[in-house]
Amino acid sequence: MEEINDVKEKMAKLKAIKQPSYLEVRKYVRYLINVKKYSPEEVMEDVMHWPLSFVEKAIKEVERENLKPKPKRYYVSLKEPLEDGALR
Repeated sequence: MEEINDVKEKMAKLKAIKQPSYLEVRKYVRYLINVKKYSPEEVMEDVMHWPLSFVEKAIKEVERENLKPKPKRYYVSLKEPLEDGALR
């Protein structure tokens, strides 16, 4: 239950930003469409204070993402990750 409240708080902070980056806009639009089940018109009304081009582009991207089929199976490796030489 705490996770849900954390997400709501993070999204409220995102919405309050006056000049968000495109990634922040896309993250918030994805939340509205996938979690809150808003229509594109409702999304536009909710974030009227953000640049229109960012919001429209984010809506199109999220809708395109949602059209892709979900994988039937997820594969997880049980092996230890290889050591990364860059971390030394």
